[in-house]
Amino acid sequence: MKMTKTLLTLATFMLVMLSISPQAQAQQPCSANFQYVVGTTTPNGTSVSLYDSSSAIGSITNWNWTVSTGQTSTLQNPIFNFNSTGNYQVCLTIVAVYLGQTCTSTYCDTIVIGGTPPACNANFSFSNNILGTQFNAQASNNVSYTWSFGDGSAGTGANPLHFYTAPGTYTACLTVVDASGVSCTTCQSVVISSTSGCQAYFTSAQVPGTTQFDFTNQSQGNATYFLWNFGDGGTSTLQNPSHSYNSPGIYNVCLTIIDSLAGCTDTYCDSLSIGGGVLCDPTFTFQTSPTATVFAANLQNVGATYVWDFGDGNVGTGSFITHVYANPGTYTACLVVTLANGQSCTSCQPVVIPSSSGCSSNFAVYPDSLIQHTYYAYNLASGVGPLSYIWSWGDGTSSNTAYPSHTYAAAGTYTICLTITDATGCSSNTCYQFALLRLSGSSAPVTINVVAGTTGINENTLLNSLIVSPNPASEFVNVNFNLTNDTEVTYSVKNLTGQLIYSSPSTKYNSGSHQIQIQVAEYKSGLYFLELTAGGKQNFTKIVVQ
Repeated sequence: MKMTKTLLTLATFMLVMLSISPQAQAQQPCSANFQYVVGTTTPNGTSVSLYDSSSAIGSITNWNWTVSTGQTSTLQNPIFNFNSTGNYQVCLTIVAVYLGQTCTSTYCDTIVIGGTPPACNANFSFSNNILGTQFNAQASNNVSYTWSFGDGSAGTGANPLHFYTAPGTYTACLTVVDASGVSCTTCQSVVISSTSGCQAYFTSAQVPGTTQFDFTNQSQGNATYFLWNFGDGGTSTLQNPSHSYNSPGIYNVCLTIIDSLAGCTDTYCDSLSIGGGVLCDPTFTFQTSPTATVFAANLQNVGATYVWDFGDGNVGTGSFITHVYANPGTYTACLVVTLANGQSCTSCQPVVIPSSSGCSSNFAVYPDSLIQHTYYAYNLASGVGPLSYIWSWGDGTSSNTAYPSHTYAAAGTYTICLTITDATGCSSNTCYQFALLRLSGSSAPVTINVVAGTTGINENTLLNSLIVSPNPASEFVNVNFNLTNDTEVTYSVKNLTGQLIYSSPSTKYNSGSHQIQIQVAEYKSGLYFLELTAGGKQNFTKIVVQ
């Protein structure tokens, strides 16, 4: 009888193994958060602009805002209006998706209209994960924290973890006592969607100085079988295995558990980075106009190099870059991101370039990647020069130069417009609404600096042409270029990782055609990038060394 039971159990195990979907599930961390700017009070009330600042591995698919007044929104950055003074609680719940699994997180804050913030702060956020619900008090300087989780259980401390044993909606409350002895309480609704009979989960720790990871099973339930897939072809059936990796890379580790008595199986996956702790993100955004396109990489790749292939035979480097397509049409633009540890990743998108007839007043606004409260507006306007400009900043002021700088008295959401008129009388107007964020509590000004995105194809350009030959080359290349005006010119050669191979001194060239010869006989075979700067404007092309 004992042998029969063992055989049946093994048979059940094999059947479950065969039925496991290759689409492994994973739960990834996410954290809701937001900033806000209180606008000017008018007879119609006070507007408050809310700015999502949540973080998540994967993509945030939903934003659900609720206000204690009953107002709601599903926009990422909504604006709410308050008709009277007082304290109002605003909550943001996000849903993020990664590898087919969802993560939810909620963050709440009290917004004070027409008064001063309360001294006592009991606001808190929470997120649901495989181990339970993680609660986090917003203020860290309170004397005591007392939690009521809504299911008859209680807790203490600023950041407790609580496991709800059944699905449902629970009212969780936090009561704090601050240093002055004042007590206050905040409550939120916590939705627990499901609690299956078993839930797979694990943690990992790298052995210092090695590529070995020790895995610890922390699954919920009474698992009787464990199947590990380490992402490199290795497997294990131990409850807490160790595994060594032979090469750097990103590995998706999955644990499948089986509770044969409860008839339950579950799978959990997580990514490990061997040889570096940063995931490579090649995503980018772009904005087109008839005369130029602005490309912007995701700046989460700290210390990375960015190489662009615009799909028309031209290349470029840098996190923000503009490019002029010579002809309208559809191009496939690709970005290659290389991290400091040598890891690289690529993404491509189709770019549609419209016809360049008439004039265009397009522009693009991006935040400065290093300086808070500073933005850049790339002027992409074009037409038959000279052009006249009118920038309307949305706060009742304007500028009439091509590249002005403007400082806002208060952060908020503004409609910025550019109107241009060219020498033929052609006029064009473009308006965009931008949320200019100043972190709450900061008194720093919010500034937009307009810079030259590129010169339009109908305007006077300093560089008419840039041709490299022979290409590919083994000994030298001739760089031929034509200038429309006298200007300073520099050029440099970089490899694929952005390393500088050669840089020339600045030299003044007269208008007309010129040729520069670059010796490449000592270069290793491969792809290089030539950057030629004329009059402060960068131009790129490829050099292939055989």
